[in-house]
Amino acid sequence: MAHKIINIIWVTGRLSIITFATLSLFISCARRESVNKESGNIWTASVTQSVPLRIRKNQFDRGNLVANPSFEEGKYFLEESIDKVPQIRGWNRTGPSVKWVDISDSIYSHQEVSNGKHAVKIIRKTANETDDDGEGILGDYIKLVPGNFDFFFDIRLMNINPPAGRRGTRLYDAINVSIRFFDKNKVPLEGKQFYPYKEIFLDSGFKGYSFSNFWHIDSLGWGRIHGRTYNYPLSEGDIPDGTAYVRLFFGLKGTGTMWVDNVDFRYSKWNFTALERMDCFFDSVCTRSSSLIPTPQKIIEKASFPLFVEKEKYIISPVIIIPATPSKQTLYAASLVQDEIEKRISFFPDKSKITPVKILKGGSPESGFEGLVFSLGKTKLFEKWKDSLQYAEIEGKEQAYIIGSSGDNSKLVFLAGNKPIGDYYAATTLIQLFDKEKNLFHATSIIDYPDFTGRSYLFAAWKSEDELMDDVSSIPQMSLLKFNKAYVGYGQTNGRKNWYAPDQLYKDGVKAVGEKCREIGVIDMAIMVNPYYHFDYEMNSDSISDDLRYVFSHSDEDAMQKLENVFRIGLDAGANTIMLMADDFIPHEGDNRKNYVLYTSEDKKKFVNLQNAQSFMINKLYDNLNMDYKGLRFEYCPPWYLNEFIDRSRGKAEAYFMDLNEMIPDDVSIVWTGPTVRSLSYDMADIERYKKVTGRKPMIWDNTLYARGLEGVYGGYPANYPGKARLCNLFEPFDIMVPDNFQDFLDGPHMYVNGSAFSEIYKIKYATVADFEWNTKDYDPESSLWRVLVSKFGPGTARHLLEFSDAYYELVEFVKSNNKEKAGFFNKDLDQTVRIKELYKKLQSELLVNPKLLQELAEYKIKVLNAYSETEKKLKTAK
Repeated sequence: MAHKIINIIWVTGRLSIITFATLSLFISCARRESVNKESGNIWTASVTQSVPLRIRKNQFDRGNLVANPSFEEGKYFLEESIDKVPQIRGWNRTGPSVKWVDISDSIYSHQEVSNGKHAVKIIRKTANETDDDGEGILGDYIKLVPGNFDFFFDIRLMNINPPAGRRGTRLYDAINVSIRFFDKNKVPLEGKQFYPYKEIFLDSGFKGYSFSNFWHIDSLGWGRIHGRTYNYPLSEGDIPDGTAYVRLFFGLKGTGTMWVDNVDFRYSKWNFTALERMDCFFDSVCTRSSSLIPTPQKIIEKASFPLFVEKEKYIISPVIIIPATPSKQTLYAASLVQDEIEKRISFFPDKSKITPVKILKGGSPESGFEGLVFSLGKTKLFEKWKDSLQYAEIEGKEQAYIIGSSGDNSKLVFLAGNKPIGDYYAATTLIQLFDKEKNLFHATSIIDYPDFTGRSYLFAAWKSEDELMDDVSSIPQMSLLKFNKAYVGYGQTNGRKNWYAPDQLYKDGVKAVGEKCREIGVIDMAIMVNPYYHFDYEMNSDSISDDLRYVFSHSDEDAMQKLENVFRIGLDAGANTIMLMADDFIPHEGDNRKNYVLYTSEDKKKFVNLQNAQSFMINKLYDNLNMDYKGLRFEYCPPWYLNEFIDRSRGKAEAYFMDLNEMIPDDVSIVWTGPTVRSLSYDMADIERYKKVTGRKPMIWDNTLYARGLEGVYGGYPANYPGKARLCNLFEPFDIMVPDNFQDFLDGPHMYVNGSAFSEIYKIKYATVADFEWNTKDYDPESSLWRVLVSKFGPGTARHLLEFSDAYYELVEFVKSNNKEKAGFFNKDLDQTVRIKELYKKLQSELLVNPKLLQELAEYKIKVLNAYSETEKKLKTAK
C-alpha cells in the first residue's frame, strides 16, 4: 500500500525522498508549538492542537508502532503431542486454528506470505454463532497519545463465509479486525466514537468494514487493506479520549482461510494543521529539475549552462529543429518552446544583439553553430543519434517521451516522444527547465510516461459568454499540466434542469471548445448528459407529475432521439468521449431511496426492470453514435456508483449489475466513486467488491478536491469536527490513500476529478491532480502543492498564501464551534481578524499579476469575517 505520505525535501539543492514518518526536517515545523489554553486541558483527537506540537511530533517520529509487524520473529515449543506450538514475539494466539507460516517449511508455499518469510494463517472449517471474537492473533500493548492513527495490513482470503448459523447473510464481522482501547492503567475502554453527520455512536474499535458487506469471498489475493470503521465524513482513525494503550486483533469469526502480514499502525499526518504540514518547506531550496510538475518517472540532473550564448558582439539564441513534415502536436510543441525562450530575451538590456529564435524544419543548424540546439520529434538528427539515447525504454508505453543528450555533446538536446503527443509533453517539461530569473538551462535526462492515460478536468457551468471564453482560453494552460481531456458537464445549460434543450450558450461553448482543441491538437473534449436531470434529487416515483414524468422515457422513440441529439451537439463539435449519466436523479420507490425504479407504465410494460431499460438505452446510443463517430469512448455512470449505495440497495444493485454486464458492450466503462461519494481512501477490498459486482474494472470519478473543507451539512472537518478545521487548506492538494499500482486495477486507466477548474484556486488544486495522475508512486500532496505554489508565485508569496489559508480556517474553527472554549486552541493573544487582514494586505501587493486569485481570496476573507462578527455578537448576547 502506498500510504501517499511521502515528502520530497530539498537539502543543499539535491532531491531526497524520505518517508513522512521519518522526516527529520519536520522538526523545523515546531516553531508554532501551541500552548495549552487552560491548565488541565484534556488531550483529545477531536481538537487537533489540544496536544502540544512537540508531543505530536515525537509520537509521529516513532513511525510504525507495531512490534514484529511482519511476524518474522518467533520460536516453536514442542508439546506432549509433538505438535509445534509457535510463540510469535509481540503477538498472542487465541485459538488452535492460528498457524505461523514459515516458507522455509515445505508445508507452506511462497504465496502464503506477503513480505519476508513469515505470516499468520487462520483456518476455520466450522464457526459458531456464539463465538465472541473467533480465532485469531492479539498484539501486545502499544503506548500512545490521543490523536488520529493510520492502520493498514496485508491480507489474503479464501472461501470466506459468515458463521454457519447465519448463511445467507453478509459477512459483517466474519473478518474480525479490531483495535482494543485501554486507559493508563490498562483497564479496557469502550470504542464509542460519535459520528456527527448522523448524530449516532459507532464502534471505532471495529476495523473490518472493508469486508462487512460482501456476501461471500471465494478468493482475494494478497492486498493492502485500510483498517477502518466507516467511510467519509467520519474522521477515521480517531482514538477515544482517555486512551493510553491499544492492542490490535486479527481474527476470523466465520469459516475459510485468512492470511495476515505486514501490519502498520502509526500516528497519522492528520494530527497536524495544514500549515504545520507545510512549514518544513518554507526554508527549503529546490532545483528546477526537482520542481517539475508533473513529476517525471525517471530523472537525472546534469549540469546547468547558458540558454543564450553570449559573445562579444552578439548573443546566440537556441535553435529548434523539427521534422520536415511535423505533426500538429510537434509544431505546437515547437512554438511553445520558442515562446518560452523569447520571454527570456528580457534578461538582456541590448536586445538588438540577440539572434532570432528559429524553428528549422528538417536538416541541421549551420556548420560551426555555437548555440544550444533542441531537436524536437523524430528529426534526422534524432535518427542519427537514436541508438545512443534511451529511447528503447519508452517503446510500447503510451504518451511517453525522453529528454537527453548524446554522449558529451550537451549542447544538442533531444526531445522525442514515441508518438507526436509525446513530443508535446517533452516540450511542456523542457520549458520548466529554463530558469525564470537567470540565463540558464538546467540540463536533465528524463524518461517519462503517465500512470493514467486518461487525465481530465471539468469546465465551469457557464453562466455567461465571458465565463465560457475564460474556460476556452484556459485550455492551453491546462494542457501544460499534461491533461488530455476536458469535460463539459451535464448541468451546463442556463436552464440547468432542461438538459434536453441546450441553449445557444451551450452550443457556442462546445463549438468554441472543439475549435480550440482541434487547433492545438493536444487535448480532447468530453460530453456529459444525464437524461434524468429534470427530476429532483432521488424523487419518490409517486410524487412525480405527469408533465415531468414524460420528459424522458426509455420506451419513447422521440425521447431517445432527443438524448442522442444532445450528445451529437458535442460530438459534431469534436468530442471523442461521452459520459451517459444515471446518477442521483432516477426516482425511487417505497421507503428506500436507493431502490431506483422505472417510473412510467410504458417502460415497466416494455422493459420490466431498470437494467433492461438502461441497457437498451446504452446499446442504442452506442450503435448509432459509433456509426458516425469512430474511436468513440463510451462511459456510463450507473445509479449505484459507489459501494455504499450498493450496500443500501437491499440486493437490487447486485441483480442490476449482473444483468447489465451481460447486455452492454465490453468497452463501455463503468464509473465508480469508490467506497463512498467522497472517497479519501481506496483499498483492495473496495476495488475487488465493485469489480466483482459490476463485472468489469471501474473508472474512477473522484469527488475529494473539496471533501475535507466543506462547511455545509454534508461537510468535512469544519461542519462535523470544528476542532479539526485547521487541517483544511484553501489550496487543498489532491490527497487520497491508494494501493500500490492503483492505476493497474482501473479501466483505461482513466480518471475523472470533479470540481470546476474555472477558479484560480481550483487551477492550483488541479496542478496537484496532474502530478498524482502522471506519477502516482512518487506523488506526495504537501510537496506537490509547495512546488506548484512556488512555481506560480515564488516562495515568499507561496508561504503567505498558506498562512492566509491557516488564518481563514482558524476563524472557521471558532465560528463553527460557536464557543471559544470549544474552538480548539484559539489564540487569545492575537486577534485572528487582524492576522487575515494583514496577510491579505501583503498578498494585494504580491498578486498584482493575478487579480482573479486576489478577488477569490477577498471573497473568502469577507465571508469568514462576517461570520466571525455574527458569532461574536451571539456570544455576547448569550452572556
